[in-house]
Amino acid sequence: MKIQIYGHDTLQDALMSVKSGVNFIGVVPGELGRIPNEVSYTACQEIFSGIPKDSNVSTVALTISDDINEIIETVNKINPDVIHLSGQIEDMPVSKVVELKQNIFGTKIMQAIPVTDASTIDLALKYQEICDYIILDTNLKSDVGDIGATGVTHDWNVSRKIVSSLNIPVVLAGGLGVENVAEAISIVRPWCVDSFTLTNKPNTDINDPDKVKDFVEAARSYYK
Repeated sequence: MKIQIYGHDTLQDALMSVKSGVNFIGVVPGELGRIPNEVSYTACQEIFSGIPKDSNVSTVALTISDDINEIIETVNKINPDVIHLSGQIEDMPVSKVVELKQNIFGTKIMQAIPVTDASTIDLALKYQEICDYIILDTNLKSDVGDIGATGVTHDWNVSRKIVSSLNIPVVLAGGLGVENVAEAISIVRPWCVDSFTLTNKPNTDINDPDKVKDFVEAARSYYK
C-alpha cells in the first residue's frame, strides 16, 4: 500500500514523513496566497532537493490553477515528480490536461476527481487515458476553489467502483485518518491512500509526526 501525505512546509517535515514510510511527499507551492499552506518556490525546491535520491520517494506538487502556462511555469521552477491538479474539474477538461502533458515531459500528472455519485465513474474514465494517477477526493465548494483538504469522507462504494473500472493507479483521499484508513482500504482497494487534515496537529496545517507514523502503520496493517 502506497501512502501520500500533504502539508509539508520544511525539509525537516518532509524527511520525517520519509522516515515514517511515506511514498509521496506532497507540497503546495505558490506565491499568490491562494491556499493557506502554500510554500514559496524556493522553499519547495529546498524540500524536494533535500529528499535522498535513493529513498524511492516521489515529490508531488499540488496546484489549483487552471492556467496551463502557470502550471508549466510551476513545474519548470520546482521540477516535481508529479503535478497534482486539484482545481475544480470543470475548469480543467481533458483537452487542457492533454495540452499540459505535451509541455511537461518527465513529470507525471495526478488528476483530482470529485466523488459524488455513479456518474463519477464516467468522469474518471475520461481522464485515465491522459493521466498517470487519479486521486479520488471529497469536493465541498470553498473559497479556495480546490478539490479536497476537507477532512470529510465521501461514498467509498462509488470509489470502489471507480477503482474497479480504471486501469491506472488510484489514490483514495478525503477524510482519511488513523481510525478509518484500514476500513477505507478494505472497501475501496486503492493503490494508494492520502491524508492531510487528519494527520495534522489540531487546528493547524502542520503535520503531526505521531499521526503520520500511525497512519502509515494503520494503512499497511490491512495487508499484514
